[in-house]
Amino acid sequence: MNIRSGMRGGNAGSPWLPWLLLAAAVVLGACSERPEEVSMPETAAQPADLVLINGGIYTVDAQRSWAQAAAVRDGAILAVGGNTDIEALIGPETRVIDLAGRMALPGFHDAHVHAADGGFSLMGCVLEDAESVDAIIETVTACVADIDDEWLVARAFEMTLFGPQGPHKSLLDAVSRERPIVLWASDYHNVWLNSAALERSGITAGTPDPPGGVIERDPDGAPSGTLRETAQEMLLAAMPKPELAARIGALRKGLEHLNALGVTSYVEGWVGREDYRAYQSLDRAGQLSARVKTSLPYETVFGDHQGEEFWQVLEERGGYESDRIEHSGVKLFLDGVLEGETAALIEPYLGTDGARGELMFEPGALNEAVTRFDAMGLQVQMHAIGDGAVRAGLDAIEAARRQNGPSDNRHHIVHLQLIHPDDVERFAALNVTANFQALWAFPDEYITGLNLPVVGAERVQRMYPIASVVRTGGRIVGGSDWDVSSANPLDAIEVAVRRQDPDAAGGPVLNENERVSLETMIDAYTINAAWLMHHEDAVGSIEVGKRADIVVLDRNLFEIPPTEINEARVVLTLLDGETIWPAAAEQLQE
Repeated sequence: MNIRSGMRGGNAGSPWLPWLLLAAAVVLGACSERPEEVSMPETAAQPADLVLINGGIYTVDAQRSWAQAAAVRDGAILAVGGNTDIEALIGPETRVIDLAGRMALPGFHDAHVHAADGGFSLMGCVLEDAESVDAIIETVTACVADIDDEWLVARAFEMTLFGPQGPHKSLLDAVSRERPIVLWASDYHNVWLNSAALERSGITAGTPDPPGGVIERDPDGAPSGTLRETAQEMLLAAMPKPELAARIGALRKGLEHLNALGVTSYVEGWVGREDYRAYQSLDRAGQLSARVKTSLPYETVFGDHQGEEFWQVLEERGGYESDRIEHSGVKLFLDGVLEGETAALIEPYLGTDGARGELMFEPGALNEAVTRFDAMGLQVQMHAIGDGAVRAGLDAIEAARRQNGPSDNRHHIVHLQLIHPDDVERFAALNVTANFQALWAFPDEYITGLNLPVVGAERVQRMYPIASVVRTGGRIVGGSDWDVSSANPLDAIEVAVRRQDPDAAGGPVLNENERVSLETMIDAYTINAAWLMHHEDAVGSIEVGKRADIVVLDRNLFEIPPTEINEARVVLTLLDGETIWPAAAEQLQE
């Protein structure tokens, strides 16, 4: 299974659950060495609500200190230090968790994820485990028989199983010629339809390719069944949209999955008004088990609201906010993806007549939009895969700086598969956060089978230049882009450290000079991403006064080989000191 679309890290109901039973025992003084006293304020005289002892607590404070124990009261960190100090805060009602030497660290922050879409991908017709074309067709055939929806919609098939033209409608027509079938590729930039879905969408041989999109065609000009980028617009207009109840259910499922992987905060990749309502419903029910910052897509096929409606939804966003969720971001898609030759490049694709892909915005319009959003105090995130799109995004932020002056809006560019060497230093110079999906930074089938033939070896070796951005003083954060790929932060952390397949002990390396340290990647998934969300004063490290958002792993990441990082498992996730995973919280109580 290609990890780019694989749902790894499904901890719920895993064989690691017996580890949790160890936490019921209160064992004092198990660590022989007293750590540096991290923080023991005088106000810590009253008993704590919760105490963690006998652990390796990596605080991610300014000194990157370690501690044995920590105490929590009213959802906030009360004290951090050695076992002896923290034991003094145990009262008759204190819940005590013995870490038994396991590692605790701040809750993971996913800086780019699609929680509701991820939830949908865990339900219904799911294709990420289908490793061949025959397996896809077998799964779809079963789904057509078992699912009664008017349209059969499935997610996360592998584009690497098909040639440059993409999959053909005839394979799906053999399953059903009458019922519309829509299969989204794992990257969501490509979609596969049968003839019925094409007909319902009004896509024919006479339909022109829209700006920024491609309708793949047979030799006679008829649509072959693969749509790329903005060519999806007619399909999306024809398809029924999920009801609010379905969105709420999918979002709840997505949150459960993220919490099981230790995620306590995240940046939602794109939302619409109905997503605002789904988040608000869970929030009011006390079920929003993460801190969330969302982004409303602007002028894109992936957004539900266009034109004046976009501005209406943006204006009303404050009515859906709370202390757990902010709707203060805007998302701009600057280009597509390399595998469809829709990513915007500075130098042409190989084997073409100078084709460089296409920017979704003219540079002047992009500069104007970013400058306007920046002046409004909004955070802009930009999808940019190709180095041409990355440069355009940096240019737009630079234009906003010239017009508006400095701001604390903390804009970020997401994906960054290619950054031209001349632009690497600009991330630090412009204070733009580099939001990498580090899980993609190894030579998988996408890179070797789809990207290498169209961009060549030199550009492949420049892909995902994480270490280069760090060396030049730029800030990096980590995002999964789930459900495009695994939501497990440990998968991405291992790849960034090794630049190799995280499911193999060895194998090819994607530019070893771009390897980074474990400390760097933990920062990316904790304090750096907390800063991106404007939450660094509240979360992102385990320090007195901050909220008790904590993840406990079954082993210390610093004491194992890098090849074992993603074998670690989450045994406990806390938000505001309350257990959000596992659901059977009583197993962790004394």
